[in-house]
Amino acid sequence: MTASALIDEALADMKKDPRERQDIVMMRLVKFYHWLKNEYPKKSRGAGEHQVVAKGVSDKMAHFFVNSVRSFYATYGITIRMRGRHKLPRPRVQNKRMKVGAEQVKVLVDHARTPRDRAIILTLFQSGMDVSTLCSLKYGDVAEGFAKNEHLLKLELHRPKTGVEYYTFLGTDTIEALKAYTADMKARGVQFRNDTALFLKERGKEPLTTNLVQNMMKEVAVNSGFVDRENNGNGFNPLGPHALRESLGSIMINSGVPDTIVDFWLGHEIGEMGEAYKGVQYESLRQMYLEREKLISITMPKVDVEELTVKLRGEIEGQNKQLQVMINGLVSENMDLKNRIQRTEKKLSLVINSKCRCQHSILCSKAYQTVTRLFNSLHFLFEDSCKPIFLS
Repeated sequence: MTASALIDEALADMKKDPRERQDIVMMRLVKFYHWLKNEYPKKSRGAGEHQVVAKGVSDKMAHFFVNSVRSFYATYGITIRMRGRHKLPRPRVQNKRMKVGAEQVKVLVDHARTPRDRAIILTLFQSGMDVSTLCSLKYGDVAEGFAKNEHLLKLELHRPKTGVEYYTFLGTDTIEALKAYTADMKARGVQFRNDTALFLKERGKEPLTTNLVQNMMKEVAVNSGFVDRENNGNGFNPLGPHALRESLGSIMINSGVPDTIVDFWLGHEIGEMGEAYKGVQYESLRQMYLEREKLISITMPKVDVEELTVKLRGEIEGQNKQLQVMINGLVSENMDLKNRIQRTEKKLSLVINSKCRCQHSILCSKAYQTVTRLFNSLHFLFEDSCKPIFLS
């Protein structure tokens, strides 16, 4: 059926009496989901004839396709809520990415075929950028850092996926790899200008595309022995660009970097905190990355874990002392406030008691005066009644 026929079918069903509707769209979506899971032909990739190697897609991919069709229907005002017995099963995570450290990345770099591929692997790992951002880099993004011979190169980036502007850093290993790659390209006649794509295809001067980076990472993962070719043939590479991105985030968080700073380096949306990191806190973030560069370097001496543990423990103890001073100050302030409140309550009690006594005295005085007047009146009457009566 064509797209127009599907819409006409759905609209016609919606116009029917509720007792006569067949929920055609819901039925089609459920059938489509089961077909994706059980019958969708998965073909081989790469050069040559593509053959069917398996059937069915992952839960996540099936959900993605079904929700895309739902979005298509919603464009024409046809909303489908898949609830109850029509609710799709919760997707399971079937393809898990590997977490790697500097040692594993060094193996990948050693098995990379060209200077460009080595530079790509290190750029992805030490910056944490995604593959789309990598392919959008220009030579001008690194040219100033090269000219100044910076040790830690700051990259001002714009992430195409989310539209977030942020910055991250490149360590010494990546800087050296990029210099080697650009020197190799210049020797082959390529002239880099500020608006030239940083990573180019091997043949020609066209910018590198994301699928070529993914294919390169698959080949390197297989050649390194981390992934066997049979598993890799199904289309998912557990050591792809995103695995390097996640690995950097994991290493930084485990070494004590706050989550929000790691999210900022990865180009995630963090709201107003991002503006603070771009401004006054830049030097602090730079120093934080610099102190942990050894953890992600493939050439620097291995980090002394005990030394790092002692340093982190010292930092934590220092922070605890500062917190304790703050807590002690708050306790002192609370005690002072409590004493002031008690003194105020005593003064208030005295004032209230004084007023009560005053009012009591006034009342007693008035009562005495009234009783006196009454007694005098009675005494006068009594005297009158006791006088002798003279008969005329």
